[in-house]
Amino acid sequence: MRTIALRLLAVFALVCGAPASAAPDDHAGALAALADVRAAVTEIVRIEDGYAVGHGPYLRAAHRAMNALVGRRDDGYAASFGDPGDGAGTLGHLDTMLDKEGSSLWTPAIEGAKANVLAAADNLQSAFGEKEMEDYQADLTRALANLALVVGRPSQDGVLGGISGALGNTTLGVPAGIPSVSGCALPARTPAYGIVAQRLVYVALPRRSAATTIPDELSVARVVVQGDDLILYTRASDSAMAVCRRTAHLQRTRAVAPAKAVPWYTAAQAHDGIAVYRKSCLQCHGADLQGTAGPAVAGTEFLTTAKTNKWTLSDLRTTVFQNMPFSNPGSLTPKQYADVTAFLLASNCYAAGTKPFPQSDSPAFAAIKLGPIPAANPSNPKLRTCTVK
Repeated sequence: MRTIALRLLAVFALVCGAPASAAPDDHAGALAALADVRAAVTEIVRIEDGYAVGHGPYLRAAHRAMNALVGRRDDGYAASFGDPGDGAGTLGHLDTMLDKEGSSLWTPAIEGAKANVLAAADNLQSAFGEKEMEDYQADLTRALANLALVVGRPSQDGVLGGISGALGNTTLGVPAGIPSVSGCALPARTPAYGIVAQRLVYVALPRRSAATTIPDELSVARVVVQGDDLILYTRASDSAMAVCRRTAHLQRTRAVAPAKAVPWYTAAQAHDGIAVYRKSCLQCHGADLQGTAGPAVAGTEFLTTAKTNKWTLSDLRTTVFQNMPFSNPGSLTPKQYADVTAFLLASNCYAAGTKPFPQSDSPAFAAIKLGPIPAANPSNPKLRTCTVK
């Protein structure tokens, strides 16, 4: 048990970093959540690596770890045992982040982290009632394993990346007061955080201070020296640069087809896409396509955003075919991707045609801009979506 605990403590020491003071922004909240996790792990590892006699000291350590995770507002908080954390608890910080309206690219990672905190708390709760030390230690081992998933790793984004992955790969990694700039170009001044589509592309720092200010959670893929500055590119930079090139190309494209002119799918194909959507997309984008963990994909909100961002049919196809489902990109067949794209077009009230949506890309898609359809007759006037039958 001691060997396992020490290994896990080493993992936490590498990825947690120093505690951050509680602040109202999401970045500080994520760092504070990590600090509370580290405090809980320290309590567990310390008692396992020590020479305490009797069940009492072990039980106290488990209660203190629980207090650091759940915070003083939770029913599981036991004030008499003390709190090695900041009082808000990992759950308190994560709930504050998740309670805000809308969702971000980092939302699934924070939701996954919360689920693993709850699992660790359940393990600790089981430990409270154990009579045999062997059973008690087994519960704590499971708690440590779940807490390792809460922290995650900077080299992995999405749910598997945990809090560290969200800090190292998305806008969650931008501290309050530090400028965010387009990641498609180098910054005019430093420090600055380059962002593309909510992904953290680079951190630009003055060379004289970089050694002391490089974020602990950053997974650096390459470093570029620009005069007196360092540009630290993340693992997301290559895919982000592809988005930048595509956006620049689209801005140079002058041929624009009317929004209504999307005869690139058939009604039968859109019907086939219903089953694909329900199985692979509904969990994140909702039964009404207005978004839950993910954004809206049909109706007023989606089409207005599409117009504002100058999205084209090519953008929609690339997002669906290459980046979805969010938890397992590229896991569907080409036909399934084509069918679900047809379903989305139909749900946005684009008229069906006689040609099915193709399984391969078409250069013509880059000229078809998406946006609200003035002549549409939505079956749901409030959401301005059309029911696919």
